[in-house]
Amino acid sequence: MKKTITLFFMLAAVVTASWAQHRRHAGSDGFDLEIRGGINMCQIDGDASGNYNKMGFHGSVGTSYPVNDDGRLRFAVEIGLSQKGSHIENSGLERTISLLYVEVPLMLAFDLTEQRSLRVSAGIAPAILAKANVTTDGAHDALQSDNYKRLDAIPLCIGLRYRFTNHIGIDARWYNSMLNIAEENGSGTYRIFRSNKGQFNRLIQAGITICF
Repeated sequence: MKKTITLFFMLAAVVTASWAQHRRHAGSDGFDLEIRGGINMCQIDGDASGNYNKMGFHGSVGTSYPVNDDGRLRFAVEIGLSQKGSHIENSGLERTISLLYVEVPLMLAFDLTEQRSLRVSAGIAPAILAKANVTTDGAHDALQSDNYKRLDAIPLCIGLRYRFTNHIGIDARWYNSMLNIAEENGSGTYRIFRSNKGQFNRLIQAGITICF
């Protein structure tokens, strides 16, 4: 986990340094920088629980750059930490699944207004599992903790951001994994095709953005 967290901070530093370098040579339609943070409302499809009742956190740093002439269509890249998972309480079982990921959202974003106060975005958010901690009936469950894959390769991501000022805003995002995140599954659901069966992260994010 320590190596993964260290990698996160190194990549975050690279993003910040790259933005600062490009910012010196770019106009208002050049690179920008955004810091995000807030809460996650999580569940895992296929784990016998269907509620967004596991709370987590997220934090990231990212940059975007224009891909059209007026600068309103942009390609956005982020590096961040995101805590996902679920809470199961049924049939005499109480289990909490907490999965901490380093994720790298890659998204196309479009500013709906000329003032760029309202932005929609969509893309994927590949994620590397930094730590998995599962507790069953209040005790650490080592077998279940080791049951989650190191890579969640193609979670879909859709976002909406609104800026009150040039620097402060709020945002919301929805994530849904497209590939099974668990090694073994006693039960489960599927995505896209039936052989892709197991467990899938699904979450809603809400938070604050600081824009530069």
